[in-house]
Amino acid sequence: MKAWLHSVRVLIWKDLLQEWRSRDILTSMLAFAVLSLFIFNYALELSPINRADIAPGIVWVVMVFAGTLGLNRSFTAEQDQGCFEGLIMAVPDLSAIYFAKLLTNLLMMVFLAVLVIPIYSVLYNQSLFNWAFFGVLALGSWGYSAAGTLIASMTVQTRMRDLLLPVLLFPLLLPVNMAVVKSCGVLLGSVAGQDINGWLNLLLVYDIIVTMLSIMVFEYVIQE
Repeated sequence: MKAWLHSVRVLIWKDLLQEWRSRDILTSMLAFAVLSLFIFNYALELSPINRADIAPGIVWVVMVFAGTLGLNRSFTAEQDQGCFEGLIMAVPDLSAIYFAKLLTNLLMMVFLAVLVIPIYSVLYNQSLFNWAFFGVLALGSWGYSAAGTLIASMTVQTRMRDLLLPVLLFPLLLPVNMAVVKSCGVLLGSVAGQDINGWLNLLLVYDIIVTMLSIMVFEYVIQE
């Protein structure tokens, strides 16, 4: 167990250090998110009342599409440098690779949410500085990263990985999308008469189930 935790910690540090040196993923994610928020802002021309209704959908859609850019790069560094086989041999268990990539993607999604929320608040003149709102986005990012990491590992060795990843991932995210948007809508007061506990339970159950299933099948995905 100690060797497993050490492997996860080293892999996370390696990915974060590599990204800090290049800043390719974070720069592209942030640029895409900012441009998307600008487009939504000037294209929709929402009134203050309508902004409260559509805020959860805009924020989450921007995060999902921007996060896909990061998922596409989850395994490409090892694959392009020809050291993927060495990575597999270096860890005591293949689940360590999955957990490390999952946590790295989750950290990037959380960092993206920290940047998107204030930018949205300024552009749309609506404050989203709410810890509960951010917590729902973090739970959604967990499910998104859990499913996205597994799909990224499946498509990394294909020539059409940039196309296959969203095609395979987005249908799996339907429960997450619904739960995040509805929960955030209840928190912002735009969705009345609904219990947030049901959506949060759905989101949490999805996160746990997808994470456990991904751990079970990740070894077979990598070996194939």
